[in-house]
Amino acid sequence: MRAQAVDIPPAPVTEMDYAIWQVQMERQNFSCGTIDGDFGMRSKRSIVQYQKSRGLPVTGLLDIETRMALGTPGNPFTQYTVTAEDMSQINPPPAAWRDKAKATFLGYKNGWEMLAGKFHSSEEFMRKLNPGKAVAEGTVITAPNLEPSAPITRCSKITIILSETTMLLYDRNGKLQACFPCSIAADKNKRPNGQLTVVTGALNPNYTFNPEVLKEAAAREGITSRMIIPPGPNNPVGLAWVSLSLPGYGIHGTPDPMEISRSGSHGCFRLANWNAVKVFKSVTRGTPVEVVE
Repeated sequence: MRAQAVDIPPAPVTEMDYAIWQVQMERQNFSCGTIDGDFGMRSKRSIVQYQKSRGLPVTGLLDIETRMALGTPGNPFTQYTVTAEDMSQINPPPAAWRDKAKATFLGYKNGWEMLAGKFHSSEEFMRKLNPGKAVAEGTVITAPNLEPSAPITRCSKITIILSETTMLLYDRNGKLQACFPCSIAADKNKRPNGQLTVVTGALNPNYTFNPEVLKEAAAREGITSRMIIPPGPNNPVGLAWVSLSLPGYGIHGTPDPMEISRSGSHGCFRLANWNAVKVFKSVTRGTPVEVVE
């Protein structure tokens, strides 16, 4: 009998090719941070973790074995019509902390930021997909197709690798089911290490401005007492907060997903908003969080 031919997904060459594979990675919860066609450090680290979890040669590249395991990225883009609800999420936040505290909702700055958050992309990439368009209710845009998306089940453990600014989520059988790039403290002395646990969490959390922590901002505005900052995607901790057993530390989202892994936090572990929400939904009180070098 003649052997059946196997279709090998073609290797990526262009920025759009890489974006298509980032979509496929995102569907399987191995996040490259943002879908943007930039196959940089975050994408390579995610590929490495995928390869390790599947017993593939560890190259950090979208080689033949990895592409075969991931599968052909069918229908990587979709058409989406902007809704009134989408537009209601646009509410540019004030620049000053005092003014933020007076607001009721810290929404998206503009339509492109809103769509980037909805489709796990960068604003620049969303604009490239939709040249010459203006975001308004009824606008039909091209966007990454995040479906079918693999579910994330209840986590048995989270591991945070400080040296790789990477967060790993394991299922009940100990199998790696998700990999997210994260930011860690810029000051090494503020980086926790060892065993922690999840204590509690919240979606759409408030944020407490502490002048003892944000000293420069407090001095600039003459703020001497704590202030409550309202929720929203441009809240400093984004759309989700998971507090840890070390007081003052947590896992949370961010209004600046492009800066994930590229800048340090004040001590917490910062994720793109959509990944922070996934973590929140997959943990419960007592979930172990292991922090390693």
